[in-house]
This record gives sequence, C-alpha cells and structure tokens, in this order.
Amino acid sequence: MAETSRRVSNPSSALGEAVGKLFERGVIDCLQNEVAARGHTIRPSRLTNGTGNTYQIDAVVYDRDDKPIIIIEPKYIRYKKHNRDKASWLCTAHYNLRKTHPTIRKSIAVLGGRWSEPSKALMSSFGVQLFEVSFDSIVDILYGYDVAFDWPESGAGDWPREAWNTFTRLNESDRIRISKELVSDIQDELINAVAYVLDTDISTLPRRISSVEVLMKTEQDEIVLKTFGSVAAAIQDLTGYITDRADIGDLPDSAR
Repeated sequence: MAETSRRVSNPSSALGEAVGKLFERGVIDCLQNEVAARGHTIRPSRLTNGTGNTYQIDAVVYDRDDKPIIIIEPKYIRYKKHNRDKASWLCTAHYNLRKTHPTIRKSIAVLGGRWSEPSKALMSSFGVQLFEVSFDSIVDILYGYDVAFDWPESGAGDWPREAWNTFTRLNESDRIRISKELVSDIQDELINAVAYVLDTDISTLPRRISSVEVLMKTEQDEIVLKTFGSVAAAIQDLTGYITDRADIGDLPDSAR
C-alpha cells in the first residue's frame, strides 16, 4: 500500500485514517456474501438529495434495479471532540437522502472508537441503527500486531511515529485479518439486520403510517418542523394555520 513508502508529517492522523479505512473495509467485506447471495450489491457511492447536495456514503446496498435500499456508515474516531461534527453530518446526510430516495429502508452507523452517549442518542433519534466497536477493542486488536495505539491526546512523544512505522511494515494479509477482527464482535448482528431488510418483501405488507413529520415555511421565513402520531392529528393541527383572506384577487381562479 502507498503509505509503506512515504514518511508522513502527522503519523497519528495517518494511522487513524488507515485504521478507519480497514474498519470500513471490514464492514463491507463481512456483508458482501450475504448481499450478493440475494442478488444485491454493496459499494461506496455518492448520492444526491432533492436540493442537489451530494453525500459520499461509505456503503450503499442496491437492489437488482440499482435502487438504494440501505445506507451504511462505518465511522471511526479517536477523540470525543469530533463526536458532534461526525454525528451531525451523518444525521443530516441520512435524513435528507431518505427523504429523496424512498427506496431506502434503513440507515445504519457502525461506530468504532470513542463515541459519546449524547452523540449516539442524536443518531438514534434520527432513526439510525447503531453498532459499536469500542476503542479498547481496537487497541487490543492492533496490539496483537505490535501496533501500540493507545497514547494520550497530548504529550504522545514518539509513540505515534513508532506505531505508524510498525503499521507500514504489515503485509496485505495482516491488514485483511485486522479488518475482519475489527468487526468480528458485531458481525453477526450487523449481517442479521441487513438480511432482515433484504428478506422482507414490503410490497406484501400493508403500509401503515407510524408518524407524520410536517416541515412548514411561513411568510415570515420561519421554518417549523412538527411531528405527529397520526395523519388525523397532523391535519387537525394544520387547520389552525388556515386564515380567511379579505382580498382573494391575487389568487388563481382554481384556488378561489
């Protein structure tokens, strides 16, 4: 791999990025056979929402018609200070894409490293199913390959450089094994969650509305999001915003 032949200025960042890539690889590889067995595909993709914003998604499961069904984000972070930014991006991306692509039936985040409870709660509130691999587990796995990965955020000294140098000496077989080990604890549960979606034919199920979200923009440029437990409750609330107009001359004939 490319990093074996170059000296980096920030070995801590370089090693974190490399571990993140192995983590992503492990997630995709563990799902590959199950997805392919059902005639579907999984691959990194760029998806665009209804307003033209494009998001790079690490793993998207597509059906036989190449329509997205599941979006999956393997996310590794070392320091909790990055939690809010990463979690907010994921919530925004998945929420906007699901509004634009109704074929997407599940959002998944596979979290590795140090994730805070508020960040996980935020993602769960947006309907994202979470799977987590702890930082300690990652440290133990890398230690098995003589890569010391647990150093302090400040005052790390030569540890990151030594860990990076050890990592660059690993061969491809070692890296493949690491990628598999990184997701081994959550592999079965993750596969079952994905398989359940792919094995469920929703066309045979009655469609029942579990909740209604209404996003309103007023003439004063206010943006109001409301959530209701039923269609009837949403309609009842919306009628409160209807006002009589004294002058209807500017309305088209069809609206009078």
